[in-house]
Amino acid sequence: MTSLNGPLTEKSFPLPIKGVRKEVINRIRVQYSFGDFILQPSRVLFHKSKQINISPKELGVLILLLESAGEVVTKEQIINDVWCGGNVGEESLTRCIYVLRRILQEGKHQRFIDTVYGKGYRFSLPVTKVVPVERPVSASCIFAVLPFKLNSQPQALGLHDAIVQEMSGYASAGLHVLPSSMTLNCGSMLTTLDMLEKIRPDFYLTGYELQLSDGPCLRMELIRAHDHVVMHRTGIALGNPPSADNINALLKPLLLGQISCLRNRRESAATPQGKSEPAMMLRQGREAFLQYTPQSLTLALSLFQQCRQRLPEDMDVLCHLAECYFALGQMGMQGLDSALHECGALVATILAQAPRHSLALALRGVLHGLNAELGQAAEMFRTALTLSAENPSVKYYYAWHLFLVGEIKRARHFAQQAHELLPAMTAMQILMMWLAYCDGDAAAALRITDGQSDEAMWHPVLLSMKAVILCTEGQPRRAKELIDHLRHGSERDGIVFFNTLYARLFSQPAAADTAQFAHMMTQPEHPMPSALLPVIMQCHGLRAAKKWYDRLTSASSPCLMLWRHDPRVKQLYGMAGE
Repeated sequence: MTSLNGPLTEKSFPLPIKGVRKEVINRIRVQYSFGDFILQPSRVLFHKSKQINISPKELGVLILLLESAGEVVTKEQIINDVWCGGNVGEESLTRCIYVLRRILQEGKHQRFIDTVYGKGYRFSLPVTKVVPVERPVSASCIFAVLPFKLNSQPQALGLHDAIVQEMSGYASAGLHVLPSSMTLNCGSMLTTLDMLEKIRPDFYLTGYELQLSDGPCLRMELIRAHDHVVMHRTGIALGNPPSADNINALLKPLLLGQISCLRNRRESAATPQGKSEPAMMLRQGREAFLQYTPQSLTLALSLFQQCRQRLPEDMDVLCHLAECYFALGQMGMQGLDSALHECGALVATILAQAPRHSLALALRGVLHGLNAELGQAAEMFRTALTLSAENPSVKYYYAWHLFLVGEIKRARHFAQQAHELLPAMTAMQILMMWLAYCDGDAAAALRITDGQSDEAMWHPVLLSMKAVILCTEGQPRRAKELIDHLRHGSERDGIVFFNTLYARLFSQPAAADTAQFAHMMTQPEHPMPSALLPVIMQCHGLRAAKKWYDRLTSASSPCLMLWRHDPRVKQLYGMAGE
């Protein structure tokens, strides 16, 4: 899947819808995701996993609004495009919009379509647009030989070198083998996945030693890299030392039978494309999740939801989706209660099938902690860490748990370990910055992005957090320079919006920001209501913040746990006896 940046051709969706202009419906080759809805290229609208019926006219109007999400679409444009400019009154459009709002289950606190009086309509939620693409055809195949796992490490290294040397002789047939220097260090799951992600070979070969009744055996597996499907597995008796000639003699017919056809890509024609799409979407969703920006998390949620529709029982899909819901709630991009509920339901499904799934246990531990069920949380993490002590995600969620119970220094230790194991996951840097700041170590928090790539230095979450810390450290001018790089956005951007609003009000109060904040205070619900506490204290003082805190306390809001150690509101929590 890829982002859609240009118009689609007329032939991309050849089947017309009666009464709706063809060029409008052609756009439905795009897949649109918004909130919990997905409009698929097949014209089918889903809410979570439930299919919803939608008529051609409402479909045409919805597509136009989704295409121009955030912008006003005039009534004249909608009537001209959807009703082909016919003699149609505005009441037909009004009725169509009314039906769409019912289909989308609009409520007082969840608006999809805004009426811009005197002009037209605007779709108000963020929309992710994706379109399937073919995997580019290559004239050759890239092949990786991973080090075999034998009882004798020197023998394993010698065997690895001999196989790479032999396979290099097939270059003229279109088989290009990665050099030993690029694969020799793939001794762990993390280093192997990192190599596969960066280089993206077509196939890779693995092997490990088995002790059978008639002697040691080398089990070899030929694996398709983009979805890790085992294409062929075989075994060969191991001598002492292992015979590279015997192994290469066995590999030659295997490779020629399984891989030589890749020169013309007959393998992809024999395999239905739909089977590879979920793996591709899962990988792209994981990449978006690791970026951890408001936009990338929205995309990750959409891709994971699509994967679940294709693979409803797949454990990896369920786990990635659960992590994404937790991230959306923790980032304030979705109501925390609903996000935690979705996360908890997915975790329960995983643990019903695999009671010792370490990452699911860690997620359940964080959920228990947010509900102040600390005994159950500790038990979950005890088991998860025993099962997967070196899993970076388990360490990450354990750091969150330690933060919730007030063990901030230990939390920093585990967050640092998690970051070293998986530096590509920006969420770990965000947590490290937050923990250092809450631990009274603002200097360390500000150093988190020092010496990193421009992408990391200008990451919206890290940038907005840095601006907040600079404000509290008496450097509002530097904070103002940072937030000038961020768009104003809205509450849908979660913590980035609240951090940026706080920094603007602190460094250079503007009438527009003050008015926007005053309007927010009148709203009955917010995705992350505790994020307003520092802003209220900055604008209206401690007494007003205490009233807001009491309101959240009476509602038993779990989001209070996330802010309890923020230096900006420690005085407030102290008054409440935290």
